[in-house]
Amino acid sequence: MSSYSSHRSRDRSRSPRRSLNDHRSERRAECRSKTTAYSADMNKLRAKVMKARLTKSPDLANLEKQLEAAMNSEGTDSRGSKQNKVVVLPQVDSHGRRLPTRNDAREREASEELTIQQMARLEKETEGDDTTDRELAAQIVRDSGFSNDLEYMNDNVERLSRRRQEKSSEQRKQAAIQDYKKMEAALDSCDMCFKQTENPDGSTLLNPPGYPMIALGNRVCLMLPNREPMNDGHCIIAPIEHVAGSSLKCDDDMWDEITNFMKCLMHMFAARQKGVVFLETVLSVQPSKAGHCAIECIPLPLSKTQDMPAYFTESLVSSDDEWSQHRKVIDTTVKTTSVAPKDDLHDQDANHLQARQAIRRGGFRSRMTAKMPYFHVWFDPYGGMGHIIENSEKFPPWFGREVVAGVLDLPPAVYRKPRRLKESHDQRCDRADEWKKQFGWSKFDWTKMLEAQ
Repeated sequence: MSSYSSHRSRDRSRSPRRSLNDHRSERRAECRSKTTAYSADMNKLRAKVMKARLTKSPDLANLEKQLEAAMNSEGTDSRGSKQNKVVVLPQVDSHGRRLPTRNDAREREASEELTIQQMARLEKETEGDDTTDRELAAQIVRDSGFSNDLEYMNDNVERLSRRRQEKSSEQRKQAAIQDYKKMEAALDSCDMCFKQTENPDGSTLLNPPGYPMIALGNRVCLMLPNREPMNDGHCIIAPIEHVAGSSLKCDDDMWDEITNFMKCLMHMFAARQKGVVFLETVLSVQPSKAGHCAIECIPLPLSKTQDMPAYFTESLVSSDDEWSQHRKVIDTTVKTTSVAPKDDLHDQDANHLQARQAIRRGGFRSRMTAKMPYFHVWFDPYGGMGHIIENSEKFPPWFGREVVAGVLDLPPAVYRKPRRLKESHDQRCDRADEWKKQFGWSKFDWTKMLEAQ
C-alpha cells in the first residue's frame, strides 16, 4: 500500500512539470510559426514593391503604403533614429551555420519536439559544428609518443579525449558580433545586393543593384551584366539576398526558382534556334572574400550546343596541375525516370514532381561541395560537369567564358576584363526593356504567376 501511494505521489509531482513543458513547447511552436509566416509575407510584399519600382508600375504608391502599414503593425517603424538603432544578431554565421548562442539544455529539449524536416534542416545548419575529430587530431599531433594501436589508445583514452573548455555565453556573443560586422562589410561592398538607404526624414528606401533587372522572383532574380556582354542574350541568375560564393548554399526554394529561370531561358533561346550554357565559378569559400553567388547564362548557336560537353571536358582535363587529388571532370547529370503518358494532366504533374525532386536530391547538389572552390557548367537544369579548383591563384576567373568565346571565335577582350558600363537607373531600365522586346521574354516569364498570388 505504501509503495502504491509513493508511486501516485511521484506521478502527481511529475504531472505539473510535464504540463508546464507542454505549454512552453506549444508557445514556442506558435511563436515560430507566427514569425515564419510574418517573414514570408513581408518578403513577398517587399518583392512586389521592388518589382513595381523597377517596372514603374502605377500601383507603387499603394504597395509602399501597405508595406509601411505592415511594418508599423509589427512595431518595426520605418522612421527610426540612428541614436536608438537596435541590431538583432542573426541565428546563423556568415558560413550559414547556426550560432550556438542559446543554452544547450534548451536545445536538446526543443529538439525532441521537432519534425523530421525541421531536424534535417537543423542538421544542415549545424554542419561543421562538431569538432570532436578536429580536437582528437590536435591531441594526436601534440603527442610525440603516439602509437596507432588499440592498446595505446585504451591506456591513454582520457588524455586523447580531452576537450577544450567550452566558450562562455559572453565569448560566443562577441564572436557573433564580430561575424556580423564582417558580414555587414561584405554586404556593403557587394554590388549585386539590394541596398537599404535612409532618407533625411528618417524613412528607409530599398535601392536595386546597379544591374538591369529582367525579372524578380521571391528569392531569385534575373538580370543583365553591368559590363559589356559577351553576346546578345548574355544574362545572370542570382539570389536576391546575399549568398556568398557557392549556389550550393541556396535552399530548396531558391533552387526551385533557379531551375525555373533556367527552363524559361532554354525555351526562349530555343525559339530562336539557339542553345544556352550556365556557368558558375567559385574561387573562394571565405564569405568575406567570396562575391555574390551568380550563374552566368550565355547563349550560342544551336549547331554548336551539342559539342560543348566535349569542349569543356578537354579544357577541364588540361586545367590546373597535372597531378591532382580530385577527378578533373565530375559528371553531375541527374538520371530521371519519366512516367508513361496515360493521363496527360496527372502524368505531367507526376513527371514535373519527379524532376524537381531529382534536381533537389542528386546531380550537382550531391556531387559537388561548397567547402572547396569549384567550377561548374550546366547544359540543362538536370546538371552538367564540375571541377574542383585546387589552386585558386592559377585558375582564371574567366575560364568558362574563355571556352565559350573559343567556340564562338570571340576576342580575349570580350571575356577577360570587359568594360564596365556607366549607366543611370533609367538607362538600365531601358536596356532591360530592349532585351525583353528583343527575345520576347514576356511569353516565357514564369514570375507572372507570382503576381496572381
